[in-house]
Amino acid sequence: MHVLLPSWQALTREPLRLVNLRRWLLAAAGLALLLGALAFAAGLWFGRAMAPAAAVAEAAPGETPEQRFAVARLGELAGRLQVLEKDAAYLLKVVDGHEEIARKLARIDPALVPGDAAAPHEDGEGGLLLPPRPCQAAPLVDVQQGTAAARCLRRQLDLLLDAVSRRNADFLAIPTHRPVGKARLGSAFGNRVDPFNRRLAFHSGLDFAAPSGTEIQAAAGGRVVAAGPFSSYGIRVEIDHGNGLLTRYAHLSKLHVRVGEVVMPGQRIAAMGSTGRSTGSHLHFEVLYRGEFVDPQHFLSLGDMEKALDALAQD
Repeated sequence: MHVLLPSWQALTREPLRLVNLRRWLLAAAGLALLLGALAFAAGLWFGRAMAPAAAVAEAAPGETPEQRFAVARLGELAGRLQVLEKDAAYLLKVVDGHEEIARKLARIDPALVPGDAAAPHEDGEGGLLLPPRPCQAAPLVDVQQGTAAARCLRRQLDLLLDAVSRRNADFLAIPTHRPVGKARLGSAFGNRVDPFNRRLAFHSGLDFAAPSGTEIQAAAGGRVVAAGPFSSYGIRVEIDHGNGLLTRYAHLSKLHVRVGEVVMPGQRIAAMGSTGRSTGSHLHFEVLYRGEFVDPQHFLSLGDMEKALDALAQD
């Protein structure tokens, strides 16, 4: 099963939306397992019921058309149930990952976590609030009803897959992708000794040290709102993610994007350099939330990176 990717336009919409799917996925997975057990039991029953006929068939070569039809129907049902079980397991895995990201975002600001708000409708809608009708499990020996239940579950899982694809779009706009593939971590976010005047100063981002020309990637999907030289940042790129978050990439040597361009997470946007107020080749990476600096380490997974012990380039 491939991960469903949203359209680029979905990356910059506001506000973000989040649908709570775990309860439905657990029910769908349970029903898929139940239907699998029912199909297995039906196969055992069919085998026992056809045993006398099979003994007779030893004398008369071949099977009857009814036997072949029943076996084919059971095989079709078993195949559908196997696919449904895999889809349900995939959805549960994706939702678990989404919930882990949501918990981390809530520690920064609960408002960052996509909510359960429904999308606005241009046309009027209404009606009684009734619970959805669940897919009914079929009797052990009723292949036709089992097939109908499998089709119902297929429709429910397709709706969930669509909801997960929209949820993926929400999280693609969160800067969790490391902007440099291979680099050492330099100055962290917060107060430090300025490398130029040797006085205490606030460092508004996170530094990644690597050779000049190293590829810089977008930390999240969004729209480029600035690209070019800017004061002490040197050549920089700014990406608006449409959810109050903005990422800034500074001291670049070359640009690969233009203002107005929509980018995807991991897309090449620039090359590392040492322009602006910088002592050497590195990337100064900032995350701003509603105009305020936020520690990028709250968003990035830095477990596989090693903090440099020797002198690294600093800005």
